[in-house]
Amino acid sequence: MPRLLLILLLLLPALSPAGTPERVVSVNLCTDQLLLLLADPGQIASVSRLALEPESSYMARAARRHPVNDARAEQLLALQPDLVLAGRYSPRPLLQLLRRLGYRVEQLELPRSLEEIRRNIRRVAALLGRERRGEVLIREMDRRIGAVAATFDGTTERPAALFYQPRGYTSGRDTLQDQALRLAGWRNLAAEAGIEGYGHIDLERLLLGRPQQIFTSAYAPGSRSLAQHLLQHPALRRITAGRPMVNVDYRYWICGGPMIADAVEALARAHRR
Repeated sequence: MPRLLLILLLLLPALSPAGTPERVVSVNLCTDQLLLLLADPGQIASVSRLALEPESSYMARAARRHPVNDARAEQLLALQPDLVLAGRYSPRPLLQLLRRLGYRVEQLELPRSLEEIRRNIRRVAALLGRERRGEVLIREMDRRIGAVAATFDGTTERPAALFYQPRGYTSGRDTLQDQALRLAGWRNLAAEAGIEGYGHIDLERLLLGRPQQIFTSAYAPGSRSLAQHLLQHPALRRITAGRPMVNVDYRYWICGGPMIADAVEALARAHRR
């Protein structure tokens, strides 16, 4: 223990209370995405290993150009960061240790709406000293989503749809999927069924709602499990008059960021299937 304490003291950051951070570390997939989108490459000291996973990381290709970490204290201290970005569920003991040692740690909440996505982008952009870049990102996201939403403005006859995941999980009110469905011209049956947030919908209630389209977001496309078996139930195809279930990439949803525009566009394209 004394040896570990000595190492920690030797690795204490040379704090600079003001100025643009030059060595930023992210220990969370969602902060990885915003860091990679907003920072100058030279500002990025490390991103989490999850940033390399193409199924969940929108920025997987860009992440390959940077060192990765496993959110371990010894790794992060050796990097001498002047800013550590973390998520709501990042390891609390790790963040407490970093703060005690004088490192600046900023945590982001998981967004549940477009407004919360904008708030997170602006916050990270301000932390990085890249406010203008953040506004450009927001404007482009809003432009793309606005173009889709305008197509369905005033449309009274909206087809019914919902997200359906392994074990019967779905997305009700107060979720990004709910807002995206409505922006893309669908009614969300899960929200109409009174489901708040992410919850379970049984097969009988789903069938009674008579959705015209079912969406899903596979984490690992092509995999098979008992939990996924329900998604192949023949009644689902019959209730949608043979329309296949549409997969909208999981990486568009897992974090909530400007990639939501890709999801809204994908949902809108499904009207033409």
